[in-house]
Amino acid sequence: MLEVYLFINPLGSRCMKSEKYILRLADQIFGDISYQFIPLLNPQMIDQHLKATNQDCHNLELRNEQFDLHYRIILDYKAALFQGKKKGRLFLLNLQNQLVEQGQPYSERLVMEIAKHVRLDLEMFKEDRQSELARRAFQADQRLASEMNVAKPSTAILYNADVSECGLMLTDVTYQALYDICENNGLLAEKALEQKKSTPNLHIL
Repeated sequence: MLEVYLFINPLGSRCMKSEKYILRLADQIFGDISYQFIPLLNPQMIDQHLKATNQDCHNLELRNEQFDLHYRIILDYKAALFQGKKKGRLFLLNLQNQLVEQGQPYSERLVMEIAKHVRLDLEMFKEDRQSELARRAFQADQRLASEMNVAKPSTAILYNADVSECGLMLTDVTYQALYDICENNGLLAEKALEQKKSTPNLHIL
């Protein structure tokens, strides 16, 4: 069993790529794989996000706005996850596509359209995103990040439960890095190995 914990900034383009690398790899793993996309929210991440988007990271009002925006998105994601991991991931990827790739502004209407698109129970979703349960789930994620010594988004922790209880931290999540780890641990399915032989530049997306 391979366990992957990817810590993300839900508004980070790099994190979106990391998520897609893991989803792609999940189709090529021999045996079971468990993966979670865990949202981070801390001052360092807000700094990094503002710098990456060419905004003033010293503007306190802007920092607070960004913190609140990230927090709302995270609670939306946690609420979607309450209806199943698959629906939660679909919700996150669709929301990221609109906010990050399409440049749409975050709005109540957009969130509800995506929730409807991925077939969430809308009434349950509305209730859950405002709930104490969602806030506690967010807090649990931050505690997990602290326990794993993760402070930056797009960091992955990988465990091969069949080999060792020790985890491997990957701070630069690329498809090739993930592929190499799985290959070295004998976790790749035959179709993945065959694809590598016929595609020398497999790591290029």
